[in-house]
Amino acid sequence: MKDKWVIWPCYFDIDLSRKDGRKVKKIIAIKNPSIDEIFQIAKKLGLNPLKEEKSYPKRWWKKEGRILVDKKGRKVEIIRKIGEEVYNKRLQSK
Repeated sequence: MKDKWVIWPCYFDIDLSRKDGRKVKKIIAIKNPSIDEIFQIAKKLGLNPLKEEKSYPKRWWKKEGRILVDKKGRKVEIIRKIGEEVYNKRLQSK
């Protein structure tokens, strides 16, 4: 797993604070991010995603899963790109 970054849905959740796991700015965060949405965006960005059934350590009781993506750049940049794409997709679907 040295060649993969771990991406958790909570990174994009507007209802969470930074301390609780959100990694993107509130302006591009969304309500109830789904593992499938993130997977599709990661696939579209060419990050070769893999889904895993896991729980975020701070939210161990919630089995939301995680995505493993190729290390194609810095993790913060990849998270931001995925966050922007998920946000834009949600905007378009309204």
